[in-house]
Amino acid sequence: MSRFGRIINISGDKLFSDVADPSAVSSGGIFLSRSAEDDYARFRVPDTQCPPLPEPAEPKDSGIADEAEPGRWQWSGVYRSGVGWKFGRVQDDALNWIQPAYTCYDGDFQVNLQLSWSDAGLPRSNNAISSDFDLFVFEIALGNGYGICLGWFGGESSQQPWDLGVYAYVNGSVGTQLGWLRAGTTGTFRITRTGTTVSVTYVGGQSAQVLTNSSGQVQLRLRRDFNIPGDTGQHIPATFVYSIATASGAPSSVTVATPVIDLGTSIKAQPRRYPEIGTLEWRASDTPFGQNDSSPAWSNPTGSYRYWQARATWSQLQYLLERIEFISEKVKHIFTIRAVGRNIEVWHVVGRFKRGGEKGIVSIDRSPAGEYEEVDSERIVTIDR
Repeated sequence: MSRFGRIINISGDKLFSDVADPSAVSSGGIFLSRSAEDDYARFRVPDTQCPPLPEPAEPKDSGIADEAEPGRWQWSGVYRSGVGWKFGRVQDDALNWIQPAYTCYDGDFQVNLQLSWSDAGLPRSNNAISSDFDLFVFEIALGNGYGICLGWFGGESSQQPWDLGVYAYVNGSVGTQLGWLRAGTTGTFRITRTGTTVSVTYVGGQSAQVLTNSSGQVQLRLRRDFNIPGDTGQHIPATFVYSIATASGAPSSVTVATPVIDLGTSIKAQPRRYPEIGTLEWRASDTPFGQNDSSPAWSNPTGSYRYWQARATWSQLQYLLERIEFISEKVKHIFTIRAVGRNIEVWHVVGRFKRGGEKGIVSIDRSPAGEYEEVDSERIVTIDR
């Protein structure tokens, strides 16, 4: 058995990120760590439903994006439980800023953010009143930032909810006004790149161009700017972000390739991936070959060979690739128990474990909600070979 994406058998398993060749993952994907013994591959997109922070490191084989991704987000401040991500009135009252731990989008893209804000604690009047405000910014983190912002100026009248301005944000400065967002209502901010030009849109309002020389992958960021313009003004009491979603420009697929592995002798191996999404291809030979060589062909051979390589490709943004494994002919499938919502696969496995010699074990593989793994022989029921 040889495995990539999880270290269970220290003599043969590796993390995806241990593979030095950058071609191991296509440009639209990235490897992220879950722990020192576990990592996975995902799409380079910011899409999220704004889960609690920090995300847990379990379950190790979630296979679902936005779940069990403890290293996906970089952020400052304090996470406050509730619906979405809360950004506070002042520094460290809630989140100050948050961004993906990676850059996104190679070319043209369009990405939407859904948000609302609260006017709790702001003054009320039977007459019209107004105030300067600080900012909430959704931006490309280049220079002083290019994107779209909420705040700067707001008003209220006749005891109605406050309205805050929505503006283009250009290199750290407030630009063209795009509309108003009333407290307690949900709005959509959009950033679009076409060619090298970046524009922003307040959906239902106006659009504006903010940048003309953008190229390559971008770092997206959400942040509060607590500076109030002028001598007097208000802090936005609270801003809530509910989702970030790619409308266009996501990679069409991601491919992850293992290195060429040397099994030491000709063995009939069965590559597999978890979860079983997209396609899995492999190739093999008794002659050494390089990771990026054009031959042997990716023909999914079934014979016995010494050198093996596999690659997985998938196109669904909502899935993570947890691991790719090579199972030797010593692993024999016994039977399948079909149950509601899952299959239970029963295997006979021969392996060498930490506290024992080579023994046969029975392994239970629950799919799609489980895994096969080599556990310590003292924690399993062994059978005679």
